[in-house]
Formats: sequence, structure tokens, C-alpha cells
Amino acid sequence: MRVLWVVICVICALLAAVGGVFVVAGLKDVLRALRSRRWPTVPGTVLAAEEVEHRLPVPGQPEPRIHYEARVQYEYSVGRVLVGTATLRVDPTARTNPQDAQATLRRYPPGQSVRVAYNPRDPTDAVLEPGAHAPSFVRLVVGLGLVGVGASIPLIARWFMARL
Repeated sequence: MRVLWVVICVICALLAAVGGVFVVAGLKDVLRALRSRRWPTVPGTVLAAEEVEHRLPVPGQPEPRIHYEARVQYEYSVGRVLVGTATLRVDPTARTNPQDAQATLRRYPPGQSVRVAYNPRDPTDAVLEPGAHAPSFVRLVVGLGLVGVGASIPLIARWFMARL
């Protein structure tokens, strides 16, 4: 019984440690996304917009999972420097639903004037849609879940062991 308890504690400690790493990374993602709302903005122009397919292999399945990304290329000027980039948001924009990418492409037709939010510390770091969106919270939520599982399994195991 003692060996089983040690194995359970080691597994839970590993889950909590991995969860902690995810929490830290997730907090960085969320804070960066929230900071992007305060970045200065400048006028820009959409140069091109296209839908890009990402084929991601799924272990144990013959067909890959397809994610669709709306890639919007735009340019803007900060001071006298003309900058071009294709970052839409701080968080990832690839989705499994192609209609999501197409809806984004409809919002940004080539030639359209846009407001570009750029990082004042690095003007090449810019986004068209500043702020936190649902994907900004993924790593944080996964990390909290892993920490929660790692913390609760020993409690559940003790409860079951007390019943034996």
C-alpha cells in the first residue's frame, strides 16, 4: 500500500508541476493580450488576405486534422518606418471551422484601411484585433485543470483508502 501511495504522490506532483508551467505560460499569454489593448494605434492598409490550411497529424488516425487560418497581410508606418506583418491577434487564430476563417477574411478585404495596434517597445509586433480572446485563456485553463487534478487525486485516494 505504501508503494502505491508513493506512486500516486509522484504522479500528482508531476501533474501539478506541468500544470504550474502551463499556468505561468497562460498568465503571460493573457497579460500580453490584455496589454495589447493599451498599445498605440496607427492607420494601416490591408495588402492581402488568404485562407491557409494547416494539416496536423492525429496519432492513431489516418486522416490529419485540418485547421484553417485567415492570414491577413498589412502594412503600417511607425514614425518614418514602413512595417509589414500578418499578425491578426495576440492569440492563435487557426480554427477547425473554415467559416470562421472566411468570416475574418470578409472583414479585411485587400486595400481596406485598418487601425493597427503596435507594441511601443517593438513596433514590428502589431495586431489588428487587440485584447484577450478565448484562445488567450487556453493554456491558463489547462494549467489550472492539471494543478487541480494533481491536488485532488491524493485527497480522493486517501478517502478511498480510509474506506478499505
